[in-house]
Amino acid sequence: MKVNYQATSKAEKPDVDNGVEVKYSGAKRAGFKFRWYLLLFLVISPVLLVSWILAKPYIFVLAPGIITAEPLEMRAPSKGTVQSVVEQDTGAVNKGGDLLVIADPELDAQVTELSRQLVEIEGRESFDGEQVLQRLRRRIEVAQNGVKRQDDLLVTYQNFQKRGVVPTSDMAMVLQANTASKMALEQAKVDLLHELERQHIQTIAGVIPQTRNQLRSQLAKLKSKQSGMKIIAPFTGRIEDTLVQVGEQVDENQPLLWLTGRDKPVVLAYLDPKYLEYVDIGQLATIKLPNGQNIRGKIEEPTELVTKIPKQLSGPFDGEKAALKVTLTLEETLPFTVEGVPVEISFDYKWPSQ
Repeated sequence: MKVNYQATSKAEKPDVDNGVEVKYSGAKRAGFKFRWYLLLFLVISPVLLVSWILAKPYIFVLAPGIITAEPLEMRAPSKGTVQSVVEQDTGAVNKGGDLLVIADPELDAQVTELSRQLVEIEGRESFDGEQVLQRLRRRIEVAQNGVKRQDDLLVTYQNFQKRGVVPTSDMAMVLQANTASKMALEQAKVDLLHELERQHIQTIAGVIPQTRNQLRSQLAKLKSKQSGMKIIAPFTGRIEDTLVQVGEQVDENQPLLWLTGRDKPVVLAYLDPKYLEYVDIGQLATIKLPNGQNIRGKIEEPTELVTKIPKQLSGPFDGEKAALKVTLTLEETLPFTVEGVPVEISFDYKWPSQ
């Protein structure tokens, strides 16, 4: 059974109370709704942001990268003073051309002193061993003549002995003299060999030859070091940046300048190997610069696999991992040229039919 209640006058005229009209303010539901939606947005926005960050790599083909001209850093081989530097705006530098010259007065003084000592040693009069050898050779000739005369005398005495003219004692003396002459000849030959050996040893291991060889070795090392103080271009390229100036004192292994073989900078992207199909020649990509500007790029060089990415792209807990090193040629001119600026690269999606 449905029960119906009779409506009161308040239900019909809610703004009238005991015959007096009461002015109520308007409804404020819109303000409360706005505050509720704002609170709801503040609560779920971190969740949406984290969800977007986590989902973005699965939606787009992204890779970190840097802008670089791939410069070669030239370092000082030794301490010294910068004597000359090639101007940065000279254009291309040919292979083998001078880039920078470092002067080291201490090294130059050492080279000068060793050269003087070497000239002094080589200019000294050494012992003339050839005169000794000539005397020993003449001694051999004399001994040979003596042996020949003793042989002739022996033949004569042997003929006399056959006729019984020469007694045995005289014959024995002749034989003894003949033997002595032959022994003298052999001794002269032995003395010559000993002198040749002595002079050979003296030439190799004597005090003066050893000193001369040591000076030559030290001088060669210093001259090699001196020639290394001239920095030359290992390839044809241009100077990307000069880090020193003329007259500046530099230390060993201090960076001097950057030399690059590229005409303009490129972008090196380090792509995950699972995106191997995105490294073909002609693949397009969008490079997002730190200032928010986007520049298009294209792959025009072969891709290579590396096991280490630049330190500015790796986190403190990132270990060494393999990545595809992709070189992108820029289709526009960069608004700035700062070596090693990190950028984000988004590769154009390749549909299955492509």
